[in-house]
Amino acid sequence: MTIQARIAAAGLLLAALALGIYGIGRSLWLDEAWVANSVLAPTLSGMFYYPDWLQTSPPLFLLLTRTAVHAVGLSNAAFRLVPLAFALVAVASMMAVSRRLLSPFFGVLACALLAFHPTAIEYSRTCKQYSGEMAASAVILLAAVLYLQHPGRRRFFWLAGTFVLTLPLAWSTAFLLPGIALAVWARGGVRRAGSLVLIASGVLAILCVAFIRPNLSPELRAYWIANAQDLSPALRAAVAFCIAASVRAVLTRAWMQVVALLPCLLLAVSNALNWYPSSPRTRLFVLPCFLLAGAMTAEDLWRWRRPMGFAWLMVIALGSQAAWKQIREHQNRPEENFAGAVQFLRQHVEPRDILLVNAAVIEGFKLYTVMEGWHDHHAIYSDTGWPCCRRDKIPTRGASTERAVVEDLDRKIPKGFTGRVWLFYSARLTHVVWAGLDEGKLWRAHLTDRGCPPGPYYLVLANLAISEMDCVEAR
Repeated sequence: MTIQARIAAAGLLLAALALGIYGIGRSLWLDEAWVANSVLAPTLSGMFYYPDWLQTSPPLFLLLTRTAVHAVGLSNAAFRLVPLAFALVAVASMMAVSRRLLSPFFGVLACALLAFHPTAIEYSRTCKQYSGEMAASAVILLAAVLYLQHPGRRRFFWLAGTFVLTLPLAWSTAFLLPGIALAVWARGGVRRAGSLVLIASGVLAILCVAFIRPNLSPELRAYWIANAQDLSPALRAAVAFCIAASVRAVLTRAWMQVVALLPCLLLAVSNALNWYPSSPRTRLFVLPCFLLAGAMTAEDLWRWRRPMGFAWLMVIALGSQAAWKQIREHQNRPEENFAGAVQFLRQHVEPRDILLVNAAVIEGFKLYTVMEGWHDHHAIYSDTGWPCCRRDKIPTRGASTERAVVEDLDRKIPKGFTGRVWLFYSARLTHVVWAGLDEGKLWRAHLTDRGCPPGPYYLVLANLAISEMDCVEAR
């Protein structure tokens, strides 16, 4: 590697690190909170089969996050160290792949597009597994190119071992298996291709029995399908490109392009059949594949001189735009400020008060009472407004009804109570749409009718709300 290439690699890694650190200490939001609570479970069984929620995070991601939190202590940043590390692994692996397959011009552009992709940046500082999926794909691409360049027995074992290692980290790794098996068959014969498929399929079968099936439900699948996004015109154009490029790659026997393109096509087919619904974060694992395939195709078609100065200008422009987007959109601010909400409640709720926590915010409340050391909060949890997807309560879209909410509230707040009632609930529009009812608004209206008018405190903290109700003459 030349000095210039080393400087480029170091610069991109430092930029990815800086963008991931920006906002890494912000409060965790609901999706992160239940992952964090499962990581803090007393036992590994409690983590893998979290009793309150269906565990959709792969086991290796959970183990690594648990290790990181135990090593550095309980903090917002600690829960995000592993996703940030995986984002850097993805960029570094993409650099290694590009150096072996692409010219410096296209290599640096492909790596920059990965490092500065907004979804990749967001999930580099989110306590979810998606940056790990991106890293797994990039590492497998690297193992594949090393084998295809020199298809020896030792490198085949490394390739098979990469699948064994990455499958417990990212279920999406399975999408890369068909293309790599096809390439191995072309370069190494049927026996090696068959062995690779058997090894990877065996590992996946074990993981399916041990971890995937116990954490699935029909309602969870329905939720994923309902929240999947239709393909935009740009994504449809990307699928059309993948189809055309795949035909060309097969005809020219460009097996590494086949390896990179096939996962993209399989994801498109799975999304169309509602097997693996598509969203920006679930598509993140194919980003290294798509960028590599696009760069290789562009290099094959563009034979003109490609000055590196132009590539550096594009990299600087991409990096500047990504950084400005983070600042302009205040990505360092929390999506749901559970930390601030729990701190406020701890300062204002007195022992004689009633604190009612809506089901939609229970996980975040539980997490930050632990992190704040507030163990004597005596909170009461509602039985309505559940988000998807609890293990013991699997609500469907629009499950909240006015009658159920009012009856639950009357059970939780005894008649004749005199004092302050604190209501903590979600103000997120997407949750209101999912639940089918604005339970916070109904809570306030019903308590007002019971003789508990709103008090002086009403706060909205990044999609969370706290209301104080003063029950002077409650009925």
